Amino acid sequence: MKKVLKTRLLPLLLVVVLLGGMIAGCGPAPAQKAAETQKATVTEKAAETQKAAEPDKKLKIGVTVYYMSEFVTLMKNGIEQEAKAQNADLIFLDANNDVNKQLSQIENLIAQKVDVIVVAAVDSDAIVPAVDMAKNANIPLVGLNMLINTTEPYYYAGPDDVKAGELEMQAAIDKIGGKGNILILEGPIGCSAQTQRHEGNHNILAKYPDVKILAEKTANWSRAEALALTENWLQSFSGQIDAIIAHNDEMSLGAIQALEAKGLKSEIPVTGVDAIKDACVSIKNGVMDMTVFQDAVLEGSLGIKVAAMVARGEKVEPMQQLIEMKVINKDNVDSLLTTIYK
Repeated sequence: MKKVLKTRLLPLLLVVVLLGGMIAGCGPAPAQKAAETQKATVTEKAAETQKAAEPDKKLKIGVTVYYMSEFVTLMKNGIEQEAKAQNADLIFLDANNDVNKQLSQIENLIAQKVDVIVVAAVDSDAIVPAVDMAKNANIPLVGLNMLINTTEPYYYAGPDDVKAGELEMQAAIDKIGGKGNILILEGPIGCSAQTQRHEGNHNILAKYPDVKILAEKTANWSRAEALALTENWLQSFSGQIDAIIAHNDEMSLGAIQALEAKGLKSEIPVTGVDAIKDACVSIKNGVMDMTVFQDAVLEGSLGIKVAAMVARGEKVEPMQQLIEMKVINKDNVDSLLTTIYK
């Protein structure tokens, strides 16, 4: 049964997920459903591979992330803080959105004989061989922030991306009165955040037949790509656009740049996910309409907490627990600007 981790209020929790089949957009069935149907398999395999606990063991933890966005930079802060708390040596690598580079990084981490590998995957399908590589080297692997489409048991810490997609779409639809034409800026096709936020978007859209999608296309988490794509859309759909929904804040901010250049931002609401500082400032200034807070520091810390406990042989229960996602708008944005972004 899925549980939700209350951000900053509950202790860090262990997560074990078995993902089967393919996530929507990558195949016929969401990974979460496969996880529920194969929980017994995870329990058996996890029990077989559980090592004797070594609570005082000095650890070497290898981490590879998809690329250093503002969100991942915050997540790295949590990773470094928890690694220090765990008295662990940290090897931190940026794959620069290149899955082949990320696979090579994992091979190198294995060659360096790290105790555990933490992966924020560039692509949920293409990274699957890494699970086998780690298993063959008898090194546990922790998925962070992005799910991995594999039938092998592995450890996971991350957000409820379906919920994030639902929250941002609902906010946009409420803003336009339940009807109108929208554009969707998606994350890289195939990564779990894209497929699950897409799923969440469409869960809400199914309730509003008078909301029409003019176009949905990836801008690869990039502000610059979103700016260029939105500029093209403003030409193609001139006078037809009622709202823009983006799978992350970087793309939201790119869309806003394009709208402001045409003097249209006041007419077209824009929503996003992550609650990075630039987005929160934009909301405070009355420009961006809302975002969904994904606690990057907590998420990074949780990933290393899980990694350290697994590497030391502590018992890990097979359950999926996700970080809570929270709507941030003009009414509560100061709660972030006066704390983590002060």
